[in-house]
Amino acid sequence: MHRLSLQKTRWLFFAFFLALVIPASILSFKAHEQLRWQTLHQFQQDVQTLAQQIDTLLAKAIDKEEARADTDYTFFVLAGSPEARFVQRSELSKYPVESELEGVIGYFQIDENGLFSSPILPSAYVQSEVQPILYGISQEENQLRKELEQSVRSILSQNKLVVSQHNKNETSELGESLASPPKENADIIEQDLAESSLLKKASSDIDDDLDDSFADSAEISGDNFNTKQEQKITITGSRLAKTKDNKLKRKVDTGFRQLVDAENKRKAKQKQIERSLAEKKQLEKEKQEKELVNRQQSYSVDNRSVPRKKRLEKNYSPQQSLVAEQEPSQRLEQDQIQIDLFESEVEPFKFSLLESGHFVVYRQVLRNNKRVIQGAVLLTTKFVNANIMELFENSGLAELVSLNVLYDNRTIGSSVYKTATKLSSSNKEQREEDIATISLSEPFGLVSLDFNVVQLPTSPGAAFIKLVTGSLLLVLVLGTYFLYRLTIKQSNLVQQQQDFVSSVSHELRTPLTSIRMYGEILKQGWVSDAKREEYYDYIYTESERLSRLIANVLQISKVSHNALQLDLKPVDISELASLIKSKVDSQIAQSEFTLDISVEEKIKQMAISVDSDAFVQVIINLVDNAIKYSAKADKKHIDIGFYQSQKNQISVSVRDFGPGIAKDQIKQVFELFYRSGDEMTREVTGTGIGLALVKELVELMRAKIAVINHNIGVEFTLKFPSIR
Repeated sequence: MHRLSLQKTRWLFFAFFLALVIPASILSFKAHEQLRWQTLHQFQQDVQTLAQQIDTLLAKAIDKEEARADTDYTFFVLAGSPEARFVQRSELSKYPVESELEGVIGYFQIDENGLFSSPILPSAYVQSEVQPILYGISQEENQLRKELEQSVRSILSQNKLVVSQHNKNETSELGESLASPPKENADIIEQDLAESSLLKKASSDIDDDLDDSFADSAEISGDNFNTKQEQKITITGSRLAKTKDNKLKRKVDTGFRQLVDAENKRKAKQKQIERSLAEKKQLEKEKQEKELVNRQQSYSVDNRSVPRKKRLEKNYSPQQSLVAEQEPSQRLEQDQIQIDLFESEVEPFKFSLLESGHFVVYRQVLRNNKRVIQGAVLLTTKFVNANIMELFENSGLAELVSLNVLYDNRTIGSSVYKTATKLSSSNKEQREEDIATISLSEPFGLVSLDFNVVQLPTSPGAAFIKLVTGSLLLVLVLGTYFLYRLTIKQSNLVQQQQDFVSSVSHELRTPLTSIRMYGEILKQGWVSDAKREEYYDYIYTESERLSRLIANVLQISKVSHNALQLDLKPVDISELASLIKSKVDSQIAQSEFTLDISVEEKIKQMAISVDSDAFVQVIINLVDNAIKYSAKADKKHIDIGFYQSQKNQISVSVRDFGPGIAKDQIKQVFELFYRSGDEMTREVTGTGIGLALVKELVELMRAKIAVINHNIGVEFTLKFPSIR
């Protein structure tokens, strides 16, 4: 039967091990990655929910701003019906500034000439004539309002979004001239009214409204014509202003147009990037259809059920140049109030980042075909912290996730996870992993929330997978190793059994052949009387050797099947020594060895619990082993000694003076069928079962056996518990 070499067996088991480990490792890795992506996906859902909350908050705030009328961006507004002529402060004139859009510094309005005004104060040219107390504003508050107005103006001027102060003053003078227009301008007014159908219609509407109102008023019953004429002058004031403003020849500053153009370009670029990312993701999705989620995902949130679009408004506005002698919230005399009627086309708000680092939210209003910019300036830090970071910090994500707030890929705010210090100290080389980048809805479309995490928390499922993987690898390694050792052991056992069969055949054939040969000679009478006795002794010796061999084979067979039963009983040391001498004398004499049996005087009357036949067989096997391996020794002598090695312990030793046993083979000499050297070249005969049988019999007698190498020879020691 063909037997694999040790090297081939090792390579076979190594290949077998890899065939098990590689698929198991891949499956474990896939399972771990699946759980990891599920954790990441859960984080993505959480951050998307948070982004939706932030977007909802901002959407509500901007919707509130969207709902403001065109006229709210002035200090005074008309309350109720135009006929009632109730004037009150605008909601935007409150101080301190109140807004649901956190971070607002102040509101502003820029007319078609690029001139700045703020609802926080009445018209500037009025301030020079009227004490603030008439508007319910203290001197201290008035100073604070002026500082706020100047701060907003300065920010816009710094970013080139308003015209110079010189142009503003010139326009103020123009406003004063409009308050009391000279007579020579009457022709211009009438001509403007005749040429402008829109203004005619507006004037006609006002006249009709005023006619209805004045019909019930006795105070102005005789002045209808004058009142109407004054109203016409008021309505056409903007036309006259336009005529006067031809000296300046200045149009709206291009700053807001540049903001709009830049924003449109950025949005177009962002859309192009999103399309590229979408195409790339589609390709990755086709390649990896089984992936649960991508490593990084980009989202955009939009909580609006109604799209943002332009709207038309028809508004009545009191002339901002009125002079108040009472609280502005009280009803004024009708002849002191001038009302403008105009139609406005109001666009949705836009949101931009100025070069100064401030945010500006603004909208364009087309008022009687003239463009007006209305909006608010925001402090970037407060806007980010109040609208975004507070929600983030109050969420559970702040423990493990960092957030970067970006505007057009420019960082405007960031917050690191609370455990960042611990993680950075434990592993400084860890890199952040993107969870998701989420863009907000318009008008905050260029604001994106970039969520990152350094280390995903280990889920219970992932920990279980790691435990199972480690256990599986350990089982595979140990199982393969023990299977390999078992295979090698079984292979060696098969080889030893083959060697045993070969050696037993030889051991049986040799004495049988000798006995048959000498028996034939004696039968034929071919020898003399002197040789006859010698042949009889030889036949007897070979018969004894054959009996010992057969006895060993039978005994080892019984031991292997746990069928050997020993009769243990106390036997005196002196009796055992005499029994051994009688059994091995002939064996020693035939081998030309000398034997010395010594017994310590103090233990002669002691006894040990043994099976006499088994004990004798052990000693005979040890003596036979000593004779075989010491046959070529210079000193052919065997010592058998009985002595007390420890208290309550009797030792029996068998020592020869041969070559001894190699250190690496001492543990193997008691293995069944083990024999040192190659079976075909070995000079020492034997079957490899003698010492194995010795060990089994000694253990069955509840004793121990040890091997001691000396400088010359080897000693086998049996240790029995003594019996007094």
